[in-house]
Amino acid sequence: MTVLRRAGSPWRIIAHKWLGTKGATLYGQPFHVGNDPSAPNRGAETVRRLNELRPDLAPAADITGYTILPNTEFDELVVGRWFHLEQQDAGQWWMSIGGVVVNVTADRDGRPKRVSVHGPGDYDGPVEGCVYDLAWTAAE
Repeated sequence: MTVLRRAGSPWRIIAHKWLGTKGATLYGQPFHVGNDPSAPNRGAETVRRLNELRPDLAPAADITGYTILPNTEFDELVVGRWFHLEQQDAGQWWMSIGGVVVNVTADRDGRPKRVSVHGPGDYDGPVEGCVYDLAWTAAE
């Protein structure tokens, strides 16, 4: 089985079980959701190589936390009330990040071809109490 050749593929989402804080935020078991059937095996191979390179870390492969949804294309993600990503059409993506709107056009292999950024108030309202900073470095 292969991964779809579409702008919204391959895709994956990783969430971790939250264990609380004890001087640092602690995370437990990861949960992976995606459309690539080879992902669990690649994760196990990465852990095997890490064990060879850094045996003192003793990482363990957890391939039980994978949910594979074959023949799917990523469509929408909402996180809290600050992030919303949605596919508008084939290769057309819209996202609002705290009121800053980003539009992306991607080719069928998922590479960006055009990115436009619009400040708060252009297409989505600014979030009250949010400070907006913009640092832009010219691309070559």
